[in-house]
Amino acid sequence: MLTSTEDNQLDSLRNQYEAELQKLIQSPKGKLLFDPSADRDKVNSFYDPGGLQLDQMAWLLDSNGEIIFQSSASSKDPGEADFPLTALLPNLLAEPDHVYRNVSADGRTFRIGGTIIPNGVIKDYRIIVAQEVTNDNELLAQLRWAFAGFALLMLAVGGAAGFILAGRSMGPIVQAFQRQEQFTSDASHELRTPLSILKSAYEVLEEQSDKLPDFHRNVLMKFGREIHHMSRLVENLLVLARSDNGRLELVVSRFSLRYTIRQVMEQLEPIAASKHVQLVWENRQSASVEDEAMIQADEVRIRQLILILIENAIQYNREGGSVTVSLETNPQKASFIVRDTGIGIENEHLPRVFERFYRMDKARTRRSEGTGLGLAIAKQIVDAHRARIEVWSTPQVGTTFRVTLPSISDSFQNVVLS
Repeated sequence: MLTSTEDNQLDSLRNQYEAELQKLIQSPKGKLLFDPSADRDKVNSFYDPGGLQLDQMAWLLDSNGEIIFQSSASSKDPGEADFPLTALLPNLLAEPDHVYRNVSADGRTFRIGGTIIPNGVIKDYRIIVAQEVTNDNELLAQLRWAFAGFALLMLAVGGAAGFILAGRSMGPIVQAFQRQEQFTSDASHELRTPLSILKSAYEVLEEQSDKLPDFHRNVLMKFGREIHHMSRLVENLLVLARSDNGRLELVVSRFSLRYTIRQVMEQLEPIAASKHVQLVWENRQSASVEDEAMIQADEVRIRQLILILIENAIQYNREGGSVTVSLETNPQKASFIVRDTGIGIENEHLPRVFERFYRMDKARTRRSEGTGLGLAIAKQIVDAHRARIEVWSTPQVGTTFRVTLPSISDSFQNVVLS
């Protein structure tokens, strides 16, 4: 705004000066402008522009860049010298038409510019006007620092206020989350007792199932399936609750990963057969090398992890498909791979497969028997062991999961885990 005001003032001075010169040059007095014998000081004082203000200056230059005369303005400050012509002269000649810019000279700042006269007797002559803006620039600098300081102050106040308000708002949220975790953990514990009673009653009835009518036997079978489903759900919720509050403790021991995988495969063989899915062990390395796949981890949790991945591969496979399990080992790590020929997972769903209760329209339908927590549990177990789980999938072709665990050489025997 200050710059625009200064430019407008200089434009007015330049236009007024040009109009006065055009009238003056046609009068007898105007001949003195071009008289080399004339007293320049007298001429300069006689031909000062009518609208000239303090701290302003005007020059008339001929087409060769020679100064014909200059105004005799003085500074507002009595202690200040007049415009430093010698320092400003190169800028007088270099200024383009109708352009103003700041020029520093003798520790002062001037806004300077002009225009070439387009017509009349003094055509191609140039008018240069200038105005000292030292005080304006100092004011702008002070305002910049003031606004910068004010902005920093407001930023600090806003940050402090935001921190306080966020702390107040997060408190109830954290408490609610903690209560939710505690409720999930307590509910899981409380549900295990009645489920155990129901499971025992089911096992007693199942022993006499051959004496029951077909209808009752069918109801008993569904009853047992739902008890199993509920037991798994409660157990999974308990694992997640312990993981959330940092109480998922690992009982670390040394065991053979190959032997554990083969045990889980034997356990799931009847389920695979009932789904008409072939369960295949792929020997990628010699048995002696696989037997050396000794790891230091929680065997119960690793067995649960393997069970989840293979059971999922069976559950979401197609009839007549296959699930292939293999093991890769080296001195630093051991990886087991579960590859199926199932319905696959769309690319947009892959980043979310480890979220709790996340279901995909095609890959996990409502008619499936899963709890929606299996892969979330698998990810928690992997993270607790500081391992890595990866997934690749092609829709209608199949899905591959790879879990990489440290070998015995990078064991956890000296690492505190939670």
